Amino acid sequence: MTTESVELPRYPAMEKPPVPEAGAWAWLRRNLFSSPANTAVTLVIAAVSSLLGWQFLRWSVDVARWGVITSNLRVILWGRFPAEEVWRPQAATALLGLLTGLTWIIWRRPGRSRLRRPMLIAWLASPVVLALLLRGFEAPTPRTIVNNIGYYLFRPDLLPILGATWRGPLALLLVATIAALTWASVSGRARKALALLPFAVLLGLNLPVAFRAIPGPAGLPIPMVVPILVAALAGWWGGRFLGRLVAGPGRERRWMVWLWLATGIVALYILTSFDVGRPEIDPAQVLSEVQPSLWSGILLTMVLSILSILLSFPLGVALALGRTSRLPVIRYACVGVIEIVRGVPLIAILFMAQVMLPMFLPLDLTIDRVLRAIAGMTIFTAAYLAEIVRGGVQAVPREQLQAARALGLSEFLVTLLVLLPQALRAVIPAILGQFVSIFKDTSLVSIVGLLDLLGILASITKQREYLGTVREVYLFAAIFYFVVSYGMSAASRRLEARLGVGTR
Repeated sequence: MTTESVELPRYPAMEKPPVPEAGAWAWLRRNLFSSPANTAVTLVIAAVSSLLGWQFLRWSVDVARWGVITSNLRVILWGRFPAEEVWRPQAATALLGLLTGLTWIIWRRPGRSRLRRPMLIAWLASPVVLALLLRGFEAPTPRTIVNNIGYYLFRPDLLPILGATWRGPLALLLVATIAALTWASVSGRARKALALLPFAVLLGLNLPVAFRAIPGPAGLPIPMVVPILVAALAGWWGGRFLGRLVAGPGRERRWMVWLWLATGIVALYILTSFDVGRPEIDPAQVLSEVQPSLWSGILLTMVLSILSILLSFPLGVALALGRTSRLPVIRYACVGVIEIVRGVPLIAILFMAQVMLPMFLPLDLTIDRVLRAIAGMTIFTAAYLAEIVRGGVQAVPREQLQAARALGLSEFLVTLLVLLPQALRAVIPAILGQFVSIFKDTSLVSIVGLLDLLGILASITKQREYLGTVREVYLFAAIFYFVVSYGMSAASRRLEARLGVGTR
């Protein structure tokens, strides 16, 4: 009897688990020297980069004349701003830095969340403070207030001569809006009646000029009662509409007093800040006026970019919502604006704002060139933002909107609380990309005669002692644009990470 040997299967020898590699050398070997081809490419790129870097370092140390930057630093920063008033843009810059630092500290520490609302209010008020610092302003004195209000009551025939007929209806519009907001927000008959008192006072102040004729459309005279009634009704309707949007009356009492105080100051400023030709009763000069045409350098670049971003964002959101509206008039109007503006390059819009816009304005109305550039850049950016926001709106599931309507929310609240937060969150990268683009596009205003950073640098290179320093000044400009653009991109990435964009 023979026994056959059974041959067992052979298994491969057991291998040890791979040893995890960490550190800089492991990263280099894994990413740059993982194969002979990668090693060769890495060595070639390193050799070329070293050669270029050495040439640039030698040029920047031995050849470059950086005195063109250091000796003209004040001109580069503030341009033609009066030398004795340079402290004003410096104070504005310090204010922005302070707000940015406080915002960074408050938002990084959850324990200080109660300070976020005051910080937001400070940011909303900062454009007004910055505008007053840079432009300058006059403040009416008590004698000016008494004298000019007397014109409304006793000498209304002088108001057209002084060009002040529009001030009464404008102040009435403001006070009517706040009075209607208070009427809709507070409870109690006494408080409601108290809200009507300032409205009645402004209405009575406008009565002496109500039946005087003013030039209207096509030169036809119209009585002042028409703009007065339009201002009163529009203000009251707008205030009631805002009153329906706010919460219960208990919360509004905290800030209603401050709102009325600010309204009184603004209304008095509107009614009394016009010159009458007599120095003893003219408004007092608090900060000397500096025309925007004197703003230049980095100051003008930052003003153009910041104002264009702040103004174009709400306008772009409104155009996006209007394009998705069910009303054909609104939808087609928004589509026309978006498509026409997006079909024209920015430089053409800037030329139209600088050259053609004054042709359509009255002869006695002039708009500063800087303001016209801001208007053109705002409209251009808003058209692109509208399409970006519309893409985010289309990404929101329709079921969520239907659920919000089923809960009884109005269309306004559905848009404000459900649609826009999700739509804007989805398109944060594209929105910040457009903001970076418009910041860099501010360099185009030098073509239409405004001295932004590039315009100032180009004029500096024409100085006799700094002829031939083109590379130095444009390298400085490139570094400035890169630092600001990279800062905006880094803030965008942090915001995306905080909101979880792309992760949930």
